[in-house]
Amino acid sequence: MIERAPAAGWWQADRDALVAGLVERERAIRRLRAEQDAILAEVTSRGVLAEFGYPTGEALLRDTVHVDRGEARKRLARAVACYPTRAGTVEAPAAGRAHRAGEIDGEHVEAIAGALGELPGEVPVAEREEGERILVELAQRSTPAVVRRAGRHLVARLDPDGKRPRDDEPARPRRELLLGWRRDGRLGFSGVLDRETGQQLQTALSPLAKPRPAENGERDERSTGQRHGDAFAEMIDLVLDEGKLPTEGGEKPRLIVTLPWDELRDAATSSTTDTTTGASEAAGALVNHDMPVTGEQARRIACDAGVIPAVLGTRGEVLDLGREQRLVSTAQRRALTLRDGGCVFPGCDRPHRWCHAHHIHHWADGGTTDLANLALLCGEHHRLIHHSDWQIHPGPDGRPYCTPPTWLTRASHHDLPPPPTHAVA
Repeated sequence: MIERAPAAGWWQADRDALVAGLVERERAIRRLRAEQDAILAEVTSRGVLAEFGYPTGEALLRDTVHVDRGEARKRLARAVACYPTRAGTVEAPAAGRAHRAGEIDGEHVEAIAGALGELPGEVPVAEREEGERILVELAQRSTPAVVRRAGRHLVARLDPDGKRPRDDEPARPRRELLLGWRRDGRLGFSGVLDRETGQQLQTALSPLAKPRPAENGERDERSTGQRHGDAFAEMIDLVLDEGKLPTEGGEKPRLIVTLPWDELRDAATSSTTDTTTGASEAAGALVNHDMPVTGEQARRIACDAGVIPAVLGTRGEVLDLGREQRLVSTAQRRALTLRDGGCVFPGCDRPHRWCHAHHIHHWADGGTTDLANLALLCGEHHRLIHHSDWQIHPGPDGRPYCTPPTWLTRASHHDLPPPPTHAVA
């Protein structure tokens, strides 16, 4: 029996009643969803085309309950896994019973059925049933993500060798990555990786995607997706900086930035605003000949090692093609590592191998590639120095230090110490 809301509304309920009402309604929703799954199993059993004239169950659900194709596919798979049909046996009967009782959610059922579906037929029935029982008990007190992880461990324990490859299966693991440029100038992508490569990617992203508190101690407001996106971008920077990619056309992969000299020197004077994206773009700044970027982005890219800045005059003639000796040499990089240790931004713990060599006096403004004019900055703080009012200066002993903007000092940095005379590693 579900407790009814107070006559005047839930604002009259105490804390216990609110939580009880939340849980009771969740259980009721789960029981109704399980009943709907049983109906779907019967629909499937009778044959959608023969009984209703629809080619697939997904099409039927789309027109009757108005759900997307992906959601319809999940509901049908869950129904067939938990309820008997004329086509075969029930794969996850215990999960179906727990779902009917309102003890677990549909996503729990999908996780359990997915794990059981990966087990080969050679696994004894008793072991399958015991594995399902363990996963159901875990689902009653944990999230679907935890159940999925436990399901992977269960499959690895009961089937350590994995599925036997067919003769027609390729020897290489199947991986796919689809890329497409969007109208707003961003690159969209989707894909799938095999299990081993997926674990490698997750391991590589993990240290880069961890939450980073702000300078004033406030929590990282980025979502998980944003943190992973920032980590992926930083990982690309690291790979390019390492210089271990294969050659293409006789050269290592490079970015070529082309823009008029005046715009590189002072991007703000020649910038226009894109009404679609709201981004300010320099009229002539292009990456790899066709991708517009802002003047400030071009100035930052011009600092990075392994980039050829192609600077053009007013008539498009090449004034300078970023001669390699103007970029940080291996010896200079080693000296920076010894001097700075890592990112010199206050409070940053990024090691030297994750940092860029930044020109304190911008190379575009005539700065030299001398050790006294260089500093190590991680990707995040390199962008911050270029796109905010933070400043970086050489100290009295030649080591760099950073100073915050005045508005930030007033707002949250009252207790900042005087600028250090040594690098902050």
